[in-house]
This record gives sequence, C-alpha cells and structure tokens, in this order.
Amino acid sequence: MSHIKMALVLGVCLFLAACGGRPEYEYADNKDVRIEKITSRSLEGGFLEITAELRNSSKGAVHSSRYQIHWFDKDGFLLEETSWRPVRVTGGAPAYVRERSTRPGAKDFTLVLSNEAR
Repeated sequence: MSHIKMALVLGVCLFLAACGGRPEYEYADNKDVRIEKITSRSLEGGFLEITAELRNSSKGAVHSSRYQIHWFDKDGFLLEETSWRPVRVTGGAPAYVRERSTRPGAKDFTLVLSNEAR
C-alpha cells in the first residue's frame, strides 16, 4: 500500500475513533430497567439538556433505580457530574428523566443508570 493510502486510512480511523468514542449511556449493574431513547439539545448560553426514556420490562412491578449524568466539554474532559438521583419506573410504562448541565460549555454526556437504588 502506498504511503498516501496508508495515511488516508489512518486518518479515517482516527476520525472515526474521535467521533464515536463516548457512549450516551452505561449500565452500572443489571439491566432490569433499560434506557430506550435519549435526546439532547444545546441551549442558549452553552448549556446542554437531555431527556431519557426509561422502561421496566417487568409488567406491573415498580422498580426504584437511580441515575447520574457526566457532562463533558468539547475536548472530552469531565466538566461536571450530577449527584445520584432516584427514579421509579413502573413495569411496562415509560418513565422520563430530564436534566440540564449547570455549567456552560457542556458538549457531550454519559447517563449512568443503576438498578441498585440506595
């Protein structure tokens, strides 16, 4: 392979790694309550807002979970994180959480969900 082709392949690989490195969500333990969908939007003043839809696959059961959001700046550095917040998810029905960064400059996030409520 020529040096030019090799440089192009390496450049594309580095670009793709930089674009898709951080997951929107993570599970801290079992997956009784699942994250179905997350949407985000930039707000005036450099703030970021997210809404996440959670769903408990157990029909009729109520599950107490908790979540935390890690907010990152444009360079991928941790800007802030929320405290752990409780959320109750009734079986078969969606539950929604909505959070906004409290510091300007948030460009990315990871929602961490734990089904071990404390």
